Amino acid sequence: MKEKLSILVVLLGIFSNSNAQLPAYPFPQHVTYTAGTIKPNYLTITQLDNQVKSFYDTWKSLYLKQGCDQNSYYIQFTTGNDICVSEGQGFGMVIVAYMAGYDADAKTYYDGLYKWYKDHPSGVNPVLMCWKQGAQGCASIGFDAATDGDLDIAYSLLLADKQWGSDGAINYLQEAINQIAAIKQSERFAEVNSMQLGDWANGLEGYEDASRACDFMLDHFRSFKSATNDVVWNKVLNKSYGLVRNMQTNYSPSTGLLPDFIEDVDDNPRPAAPNFLEGPNDGSYSYNACRAPWRIANDYLLHGDTRSKRACNKINKWLRTTTGDNVDNIRSGYKLDGTNIQGNNYQDLSFIAPFTVSACVNSNNQQWLNNLWQNKIVVSSINEGYFPNTIKMYCMILISGNYWKPESFLGLPENNTGIIADTKSNIETSPNEMVIFPNPADDRCSFQLMIHESSTINISVINQLQQVVMEKNYSTQPVGKCNIELDISNLSKGLYTIRTKTDHKITTQKLVKK
Repeated sequence: MKEKLSILVVLLGIFSNSNAQLPAYPFPQHVTYTAGTIKPNYLTITQLDNQVKSFYDTWKSLYLKQGCDQNSYYIQFTTGNDICVSEGQGFGMVIVAYMAGYDADAKTYYDGLYKWYKDHPSGVNPVLMCWKQGAQGCASIGFDAATDGDLDIAYSLLLADKQWGSDGAINYLQEAINQIAAIKQSERFAEVNSMQLGDWANGLEGYEDASRACDFMLDHFRSFKSATNDVVWNKVLNKSYGLVRNMQTNYSPSTGLLPDFIEDVDDNPRPAAPNFLEGPNDGSYSYNACRAPWRIANDYLLHGDTRSKRACNKINKWLRTTTGDNVDNIRSGYKLDGTNIQGNNYQDLSFIAPFTVSACVNSNNQQWLNNLWQNKIVVSSINEGYFPNTIKMYCMILISGNYWKPESFLGLPENNTGIIADTKSNIETSPNEMVIFPNPADDRCSFQLMIHESSTINISVINQLQQVVMEKNYSTQPVGKCNIELDISNLSKGLYTIRTKTDHKITTQKLVKK
């Protein structure tokens, strides 16, 4: 009997551990993007999913490598002395989080990628990741951090919290909040709320007021705002859009292309001069800015911001015209006026994959999108290298309709005003009329709600699986400010949505339980 009981205990332990690894949002998710956006339509959704899965297997076999110990993983940058960069680590952490469910070991890989990041802190702000590591002893070669990698790492931690929860060995949500705070402190030019090049640029004359187009990760900024309730991320979002418009209006009116680097963002934003940081093409559309069409388009697909669509439409119109709608004519880099950069007479998925994402914003691009996907994205690319293949992998998840945002709006569709439409009535919901304090909170929190007409208030606390875990009703309240205290001592640590509903309005706001 003891032997049978022991076996049962072991089996239950295995079952319990297996369940702990199961993702809440397994691949594929088939997200509904903004109305009017498109996917390749000559394939079924299952065929698209299978192509993403197939390339993920290839990508993982090429670039996901075990680190200094069996619990550590990194994304291989090259096979030489420089084996990993934070940009690649961020890419990989996002990709693995989205592919959980298809990849049964995704959580193991993600936690190993996280460990590598934590084992290689920046020498400026140790919450951020040192931008480069070498093969000798897995030691850091660089000293400081690069913004692009840190932004993706923070975003991936929000995904991980949504996928696996934060009650295990790693509190993903708290780590995300810490990372977001560090980015705000050390990689943001506070004077105008623009993203800087890295924590090394903060306070460095000639560089602290510079920005990089590939760091305009607009959907990430929205997720950071949702996770922290910090309005500074709305300001960063709007500043990024302002810089896109400035460049397109004043420096690339016929192409919409953005430069790799932008100088003097506070006074006179302009494309960087040659050799500003990396080389003679620093002011051209080259290997940094090539990611911008994808990062910008992403915000329209997920959030419907028309500023994104306008920016992408300008790029798409020029690209289709200059190539004669022939994807074989796309080249790797351009000057901002659309002329060729010397020596760019070749193709690279680092440019093609982001252009493919950009095509998704407008149904007028349907055949163009189909051609890009079939002729460039699906083709074998084992010899392309880490950078183009990893960008391709990231973009394939997005283009196929499997890129979901870590914040939740209770399943309600968004519009472009920031007001959320209630699908069950004509009631509108607003995230702007409730203030929660403290936030994060321990056992109790209070919130202030604006009541416009006398009404009964229903309060729901909703977890990340969209389950109502607490519900309270309050009697009719007078018009004006209403202060309510909530006992949350029985809730587990994590991210929740507080939803208040009156006869006239639904209001939602995020709450972090410490």
